[in-house]
Amino acid sequence: MKTAKMLLLVAFCISCYPGLSAAAETMLRSVGIRAGLSATATEHYFHQYEAAAVFQLPWEWRARSGWGMSTELDVAAGLLRGEKVSGFVGSAGPAFSFGKPGFPLEMDIGISPTYLSRDRFDGKDFHGSLQFASHFGLDLRLGPRVGLEYRFQHMSNAGMNGGANPGLNMHLLGLNWYFAR
Repeated sequence: MKTAKMLLLVAFCISCYPGLSAAAETMLRSVGIRAGLSATATEHYFHQYEAAAVFQLPWEWRARSGWGMSTELDVAAGLLRGEKVSGFVGSAGPAFSFGKPGFPLEMDIGISPTYLSRDRFDGKDFHGSLQFASHFGLDLRLGPRVGLEYRFQHMSNAGMNGGANPGLNMHLLGLNWYFAR
């Protein structure tokens, strides 16, 4: 039940953004799939699988050469899997993309409030369903509509739950289909 409520909340927030509801075709930048695994050697091993959408926001800053930064809304929903237990993971938050239109490589950074349907996986306690996922990524366009993505992601509760702040670092690879820029 919590998962359904969170999905409805994310969908509602996206639909309330004025530019998305008025011009969804021009604002949707890409959709894709990502999969990854734990980046650090700990006693717990995790996999993450997700579907993602990136919406181009109206703010960008560019030099005359075209190099610069644009703003995006990154939305993802998927599965976080421990050794024996799985749960829903969903996130939505701002990101900044650095590059030049037409150049095949872009760098992006962002942070997203993240919801976990469970906060305990095989003995690892994340101390709450509300987490924050920050990421650094590289996007390589293989053509005008297809690209590969690498993302390093850190997820933790930012110490909001009484100081206990176990984090999770992930390496994620993705395949994206682009609609804009």
